[in-house]
Amino acid sequence: MFKDIKDIIDSSKKIAITYHVSPDGDALGSALALLQGIRIYGKEAYVISKDIIGDNLGFLPYSSEITGEITKPVEKTDCVIVVDCGNYERISADLESFKGNIINIDHHLSNDRYGNINFINVKAAATAEIIYEFLLSLNVEINNDIATCIYTALMTDTGSYRYSNTTKVTHYIAGDLIESGLNHEEIHKKVFDNKSYEKLKLIGLVLNKMELVCNSKIALMQVTEEMIEESKVNIKDSSDIISMGNQIKGIEGSVLLKESDIGIKVSLRSKNDLDVRKIAESLGGGGHTKASGALIKDKTIKEAKEIIVRLLEKELI
Repeated sequence: MFKDIKDIIDSSKKIAITYHVSPDGDALGSALALLQGIRIYGKEAYVISKDIIGDNLGFLPYSSEITGEITKPVEKTDCVIVVDCGNYERISADLESFKGNIINIDHHLSNDRYGNINFINVKAAATAEIIYEFLLSLNVEINNDIATCIYTALMTDTGSYRYSNTTKVTHYIAGDLIESGLNHEEIHKKVFDNKSYEKLKLIGLVLNKMELVCNSKIALMQVTEEMIEESKVNIKDSSDIISMGNQIKGIEGSVLLKESDIGIKVSLRSKNDLDVRKIAESLGGGGHTKASGALIKDKTIKEAKEIIVRLLEKELI
């Protein structure tokens, strides 16, 4: 299947790369690694993104090219490669008028296979594993900048290699990147130990209002517009907040609801056997068994909470 992707890249002069809305470490790391690799391969490439990058991932090489201003394919783009996005509706790009090839590279089980070519490896811990193997197939040297992007993607999507999706392949790739001279300690600090004072204030507000629901099996947290205004921070990435819910003894999972201009953003995390992907998919979202997300439109945060709690109660029976 890599050959089919390579053939399209070979026949293309200008290639765009994009990912899912509210991109996480895997989406950004995969996209930026692929961006560099395709350029080294000798093709013109750029990133399409409706989103801008959160502060904790702004250190990634070439991330400064993502400004949120290029939201659709530019003129003479032959191919768009979408990474780490299981649903067409969640692509961080306007592709409705695009007539060229769409290549879909992902590791989500719930992928809708919306591309002209779909390379889906559900055994991969992160999309970055696929990108790593693909760049090697192109004989692209994994330099330090590419290694930084791939390692960050692996680290964030596996919870620093502690989630059940981590495999020996994941460790092999990470080990290979470290052996090449990568400073993995510095990457960890930049991703996880680089919060602003305002972000910590917001976390305090969220934790203060946290509830235990579903017979105390679920930690439910909310980020309201009032909290954002009080803490004076515009939250772009909430993974560090929701993960705190799963630190509670005896919990089965955690939920974070966030008010936004487009609706209530829902993030779900499972600690043990709870399949949060089913819940996300029932709301039109998707993701992994242990980590998923969705968007609830035209509802208040209170109404969204009631919907989520009902779905969780059914799943926990």
